[in-house]
Amino acid sequence: MARQKAAGIDRSQRHGRKGRVGYAIPIAAVGRDRTMRSTSSRIILLVSMLILGVVIALLANRHFVQSRWESAPAEIKPLLWPEPRAIPDFSMREQNGKSFSAEDFKGRWSLLFFGYLQCPDVCPMTLQAMKTLRALMRESGQASEIPRMVFASVDPANDTPERMAAYLAFFDDSLIGLSGTADQLEALAGPLGIAYAENRDAGGVRSMDHSTSIIVIDAQGRAVAALPSPHQPAVMLRQLNALRTYLGD
Repeated sequence: MARQKAAGIDRSQRHGRKGRVGYAIPIAAVGRDRTMRSTSSRIILLVSMLILGVVIALLANRHFVQSRWESAPAEIKPLLWPEPRAIPDFSMREQNGKSFSAEDFKGRWSLLFFGYLQCPDVCPMTLQAMKTLRALMRESGQASEIPRMVFASVDPANDTPERMAAYLAFFDDSLIGLSGTADQLEALAGPLGIAYAENRDAGGVRSMDHSTSIIVIDAQGRAVAALPSPHQPAVMLRQLNALRTYLGD
């Protein structure tokens, strides 16, 4: 009996050891599970902190932009856009055949006007105002600050680079004239909110209706303001100087 008892105890002890070994596997698994859950929690926390940081940055930037617009001088506040708009990716042709894209607006300030070559009044008057503005800036010692002046055609069917070159020669050789397909025009004009449409009167005479504001683009290639018509060179110079002073170069 003692032998059997001893044997029984021995078997029990062996079973006990097996039991302890058997339980070691799930305990290790639990440890790994806890480690994985801990790692997952840290990842979730880091992602949450990153998202929170982005949200805070966006809100801070929006507050800064809104504050900048609200604190703008009275003279330029009606002209200033609440938020700068990056010039969209586009490609049109200059009057000399060279390609012109959004990158070409960077490096210096620009004035962008949309019109067409057969325009009877607003377009030639605006181009003349831009030419006079250039002369005023030279006379006032601001030759180095003269903005790039760009005229984009809203009449793709008729305004070719060759016609653009001949037309702009009457105003100023430094003017850049852009023309292209209907899709190329829309890629530039659409995101800037420029409206244009073909129109025919009762007699069938064709014309183009279009926005008459001049878009002001800063040296970073962002549309920041719009100068409404009628365009008076002396007023434009004062507005442009005020915008550059307030927004910085």
